[in-house]
Amino acid sequence: MLTIALAALITVAPVLPSSPRAVAQGGAGLFAPMLAVIDSPLEHIEKGRTALVAGDLAVAEREFAKAIRMQRTDGVLSVDASYGAAQVFTLQKRFRDAADVLDQLAADANLLGDAETEARVLLDAVSLKIRGHRRAAARLDADRLKQLVTDVRVSDATRRLIKVRLV
Repeated sequence: MLTIALAALITVAPVLPSSPRAVAQGGAGLFAPMLAVIDSPLEHIEKGRTALVAGDLAVAEREFAKAIRMQRTDGVLSVDASYGAAQVFTLQKRFRDAADVLDQLAADANLLGDAETEARVLLDAVSLKIRGHRRAAARLDADRLKQLVTDVRVSDATRRLIKVRLV
C-alpha cells in the first residue's frame, strides 16, 4: 500500500525548477505552496528598507546588495537599491563605499544611455567623495557633469541643479 502511495506522489509531484526565482504556476500540485517563493529585487529592496527603518544596517546592506546584483544581472538600473545601499553606508560614515555604489550606478546608466540618471547620481557621488576626502575623484565626476549639462537628454531641472551645486 505504501509503495502505491509513493508511486502516486512521484507521478503527481511537479518537477522542481532550477531557478531560485521560480514561481509556481497554477498551484494544483502537492508541492505548489513550496514553489511559491518569489525572490525578486523589489522584495529585497523592501526588506532592505524595513531593516533600515528598524536600524538593522547589516541586514539592510545585505538586502540592497542582493537587489543590486539581481537587477544588474537583469540589465536593469538598480536606482532604489543603490541609493538604499548608499544610505546605509552613509549612516555608517563609510562615504567611500557609498560613493563607489553610486559610481557603479552612474556607469551602468551611462552604458544604458540614461544621461539623466547618470547626471543625478554623479551629482550625489561628488558630495560623498568630498565628504570622504576624495577631492581628485570628485573633480573627475564634476568634469563629467560639465559635459552632461550640455547633453539634450538631461532635463532642465537637472541642469539647474548641477549648476547650483557645482558652483
